[in-house]
Amino acid sequence: MKSKNIICRLWFFTLGTGMVSFFLASCTKNYAEYNTNPYNATREQMEADGYLIGRNFPIMINAVIPAADAGAGTTFVNSYQVAFNLAADCYSGYMGQANNWNGNTNNLTYGFNLQWVNEQFSLSGRLMNAWKQVEEATALSGDSLQFSVAQLIKITGMIRMTDSYGPVPYSQIPTGTFTPAYDSQESLYRTFIKELGEAADVLHKKGASAGKTLAPYDQIYAGDYMQWAKYANSLKLRLAIRMVYVDPANARLLAEEAVRHPAGLLDIVADGALQKPAAGLNFKNPLRTLTQDYNEARMGASMDSYLRGYKDPRIASFFLPSVIRPDEYVGVRTGINVVPALYQPFSRLNVSDDTGIPWMRASEVYFLRAEGALRGWNMNGNAQQLYEAGVQLSFAELGVNMPTGYLNDEILRPADYTDYTSGGAYSRTSMGGVSIRWRNSDTFQVNLERIITQKWIATYPNGQEAWTEFRRTGYPRLFPVALNRSGGTVDQAVQVRRLPYPLQQYQENGAQVEQAISLLGGPDNGGTRLWWDARPL
Repeated sequence: MKSKNIICRLWFFTLGTGMVSFFLASCTKNYAEYNTNPYNATREQMEADGYLIGRNFPIMINAVIPAADAGAGTTFVNSYQVAFNLAADCYSGYMGQANNWNGNTNNLTYGFNLQWVNEQFSLSGRLMNAWKQVEEATALSGDSLQFSVAQLIKITGMIRMTDSYGPVPYSQIPTGTFTPAYDSQESLYRTFIKELGEAADVLHKKGASAGKTLAPYDQIYAGDYMQWAKYANSLKLRLAIRMVYVDPANARLLAEEAVRHPAGLLDIVADGALQKPAAGLNFKNPLRTLTQDYNEARMGASMDSYLRGYKDPRIASFFLPSVIRPDEYVGVRTGINVVPALYQPFSRLNVSDDTGIPWMRASEVYFLRAEGALRGWNMNGNAQQLYEAGVQLSFAELGVNMPTGYLNDEILRPADYTDYTSGGAYSRTSMGGVSIRWRNSDTFQVNLERIITQKWIATYPNGQEAWTEFRRTGYPRLFPVALNRSGGTVDQAVQVRRLPYPLQQYQENGAQVEQAISLLGGPDNGGTRLWWDARPL
């Protein structure tokens, strides 16, 4: 009998923990007629209801933000905690912690745990593996719509990663190398923006009449391609604004392109991109476990200062009253000598297992447009109109009534912070801040601070985005750490600018890490600024 040869291609991903490799196989045609296992599903069966491609979307989404384990365990919680909660969520001023890992020498005091900082590399390995399977399958099926959605999810996750570290592996991962080169952040941003434009065009042109094949697998928009098109444009606007201090001409060009694209932008409450429960798919918000079961995540001192100072009722949507001061909200500073028993009675997060996790809300888009308009760009509205619309929409997104006169208040400012433990050792006077009311007569910087401060409140709990915008603009005014255990590599006043590369990357891909450091343009520590972090300090 003539032998039949089956030739397969394998892609390996070694970004995960340990030496685990992810792979997928793409084989030549005709193999099915040679050998079919009656106990396994055939390709035709797996393609029913879009399963063959669709099964990869929950994997990708939960690699952007871990929010479920198939076995309903807590691995996803631990993943989220070390990837984001013990970094960006606290660096953004949103949260503090009631634990003292490694004797308070950890990420929060800039004594970085080089095992923790590998988790985003593990997540990106899962993300890119699932994306590659979609890319392969849609190349065969010709489904450019599903591929475009996969592109948007991939870009969302990789933005979070590059905004944490700077140069990261991207373009070479699909080639199958065990030692992928790192791409510069500039090249990553330019690639992302190009891919976002292509996806927006495809989704807008083809999506309206395409049905919702992805509905059973899409925890963001339930398979609505037109919503994904709006998200693509909004994400492009976010990246364009991010480039304003390093490439202002292109930042304006790209922002105006995003605003005038016929698919539109996220504009109303229902447009918001939220990772949320969906029938048949596992979802649990990891913050609920971190704040209640682990008894660790707490309201941040900077949120305490701003929300109390502004008498902002959104505070009740975000946090719970403390135990240490009943009926009052009390935050925890980041970067202090934590004694767990003393700080556990501070304000927990107001979150449940089924609370959606925002990737991008429509209110953020209004604030992005407000900043563009403040800079003189064509954003379909003036800065004041867009700023006020963003504030109003933020309240609506949370189902909170905006107090009468909130937008006209010229008196309220962020409040002083009181630490009710240890004799108030970590109490701090307010860092300052702007009033809420818009005033055209104020300087550019004052009005920019207004926009970013309200965007910061509205973006909660997306700590990754909030930390990134703080680094880009210097706003809002966040309390610095009290204990700086960086050995002088991070300026306490300037605050942390990035995460250092993990020990595992040095061990497994050392030559490429050294090349990445040359692309970074500074030493591999938390004080080196990223490509877009070019504002004069």
